[in-house]
Amino acid sequence: MAPHPSGVPTGSASFPARPRIGLTGGIASGKSSAAAVLRDAGVCVIDLDEYSRKVLDVPGEGVEDAIARFGERFRNASGTIDRAAMAALVFSDPQARADLEKIVLGRVDEAVRRREAEAVAAGAECVVHDNPLLFERGRDDDYIRIIAVLAPREERITRIVRDRGKDRAYAQSVMSAQVNDLERIRRADRLVLNNAGRDQLRVRTLHAFHAVVADLHHESD
Repeated sequence: MAPHPSGVPTGSASFPARPRIGLTGGIASGKSSAAAVLRDAGVCVIDLDEYSRKVLDVPGEGVEDAIARFGERFRNASGTIDRAAMAALVFSDPQARADLEKIVLGRVDEAVRRREAEAVAAGAECVVHDNPLLFERGRDDDYIRIIAVLAPREERITRIVRDRGKDRAYAQSVMSAQVNDLERIRRADRLVLNNAGRDQLRVRTLHAFHAVVADLHHESD
């Protein structure tokens, strides 16, 4: 099997029929940084959160459905959704969060399917979905393997407060709306612990990805 210049193995004949890998992690865990590591290594990574944001950040049916459900007070001056106000609501109101997900998820799934088909047609050997709420939405079965990024709780809170300008209460409310790390450990196939800086995160992310790829090749032999 020929190696990719980045060191990522290639050769789709050895992959199962659904070479889709999930990458997930809680807020401020470093999941997005891990996704960037994989992109830099030549892996096709699809950011589901990016598509989710577009539903509410671009005027259209998604925005209008959200306004119809939550009210005009959530429309900002540009005609799209006031994300800060919406986030404050949905992280404190489980029903509101469920209603917003109904509005967003179907549109996201359609856009992601199109992007994935394009990637496969262009020769991608496998596709990684950067999916922050993979476990919360019960999407485990969408993936042949799942990699979860973990980081100590207090470090995550510090990052949210320091880097995102939020307070501790906000950080805790978001984290409480997500599954905890014990659940991520239980449900993931490979783990990446982000507690030792960017260089180690890169090494550990690539190690986890290569281990997943090796598992898939071994199973297909």
